[in-house]
Amino acid sequence: MWHLIMIKKFQFLMNRCFLNMTEIIRLKKEVYSQAFLLYSFITLMEGLLRHRNRMVERNRLEYGISYDDINWINYAQALELEKERESLLEDLQGKIFFGFKGTKTDVSHLSPGCQLCAAGQWSCLFINGKCNCNCFYCPAPQKDVGHPVTQTLAFDQPEEYVDYIRQFGFKGVSFSGGEPFLTFEKMVHFLKVLRKSFGDDLYIWAYTNGTLTDANKLRCLSDEGLNEIRFDIGATQYDLRFVRRALGIIPNVTVEIPAVPDEAELIVQSAKALCDEGLSFLNLHQLRLTPYNMKKLIGRGYKMAHGPRVTLPESEIAALKILKLLRESAVELPVNYCSYVYKNRFQKSGLRHKLAPRTLNPWEEVTESGYVRNLSIDLKKYPQAAFVLQNLFDTDDKSVKYDDDLGRFFFRLNDLNRIPDAMIVQLGYRDTRITENTGEIPDYEQVTLKGGRELFVETAFVINDMDISFPMRHVLTRIAEGKARSEEWHVSDKLTWIAHFEIIEEGLSEYY
Repeated sequence: MWHLIMIKKFQFLMNRCFLNMTEIIRLKKEVYSQAFLLYSFITLMEGLLRHRNRMVERNRLEYGISYDDINWINYAQALELEKERESLLEDLQGKIFFGFKGTKTDVSHLSPGCQLCAAGQWSCLFINGKCNCNCFYCPAPQKDVGHPVTQTLAFDQPEEYVDYIRQFGFKGVSFSGGEPFLTFEKMVHFLKVLRKSFGDDLYIWAYTNGTLTDANKLRCLSDEGLNEIRFDIGATQYDLRFVRRALGIIPNVTVEIPAVPDEAELIVQSAKALCDEGLSFLNLHQLRLTPYNMKKLIGRGYKMAHGPRVTLPESEIAALKILKLLRESAVELPVNYCSYVYKNRFQKSGLRHKLAPRTLNPWEEVTESGYVRNLSIDLKKYPQAAFVLQNLFDTDDKSVKYDDDLGRFFFRLNDLNRIPDAMIVQLGYRDTRITENTGEIPDYEQVTLKGGRELFVETAFVINDMDISFPMRHVLTRIAEGKARSEEWHVSDKLTWIAHFEIIEEGLSEYY
């Protein structure tokens, strides 16, 4: 906009003959200088701009004709909120410990369940899909009881789920929903079988709005080995009776709620009251827009920001304000702000790290963000390359592979500097997922549960055969080693994609 504003100013003054020739020349230079700066900025940030445009278009497709009804944040509002966030973060310096590349606060005393989540060691079992409350912020319909489900896999029998947990090595399980207490006996049955199978090696917790709890049910869960229970007090308009029922019965009692901007003071008051009575943890989430809760959130006038999913910046600001107010009040309650950017980066990468090793070839590596990196030379493009490479690499080295059928030479990143400068390297990234039906993708690893049920760890390229010229090799290595600044990969779309698949970025999300 700078050069457009200057041009308009120049034309306005010229039309009124307010300038002499010296002033005209000076203003022209200023216009061209600003235009050049803008052009340079856009060129340097090409990758970032293209990435953001993709996010915007993805959201436009998800919300369709409703997209224009959403109260999208504008540039000025984004700057104002980011400035407010920066001020809050500065105020919290020295009072809390930031973790997970600045996406989570306060990590000095996380719930054991949250620690397992962050380590990618948690399996969330949606014991049902029905709820008896009607929270305006709920992201899902919550209308059907259905079957217990995790990662789209249904488990009607706890014995099958136990084997699933064992096969993939999870250390924590949570019961979610819906409202788990609507199918209380089913939850207890799964809990009994899990505890019998794993003893104290498994940390187990449950989520609830609390309305269906009573002392007998809570003692039953405690007797069967439930380690933690988490209450959404926003679902009950901050009625604290339900949380108080669990205090002294379940070992760890947590309040876990979204940070609703206009309810921040209520959350602070509730946290203070419950802290004095023995509450273990307070977990705050960032509100997220979905097609299901869209009308309710729009009706409240909240501003929305783009990203991999549409989020509410004001919810993040509210969470930091709550944390600041509690720290200023000397309340010792551990407060964990679980931002959406943390969930999107760390929870997803955690599952990928669980699955990726099952599909890994000896010459491939798993990146920080959990994708499988694949580097190769197309020998068909370089007829003499095989001879050159065989002289450079030991053919018995398992970290390299000559594939005559594909006409490829595969190698790892630490050998990139040994590849002759003239050769174009091919870069690819594979993603993995658990499925019960392999579909059309032929690459998978089979996992057989007790009873014969077959699951598949399916893998497919999300980026394939990206050309990496010699000048790009150094930046690729710097990105993979976590040494590159964001400015280095934002210069091009290619490097932005590489950074996405290689690393987990620092900090909270920018608002746009």
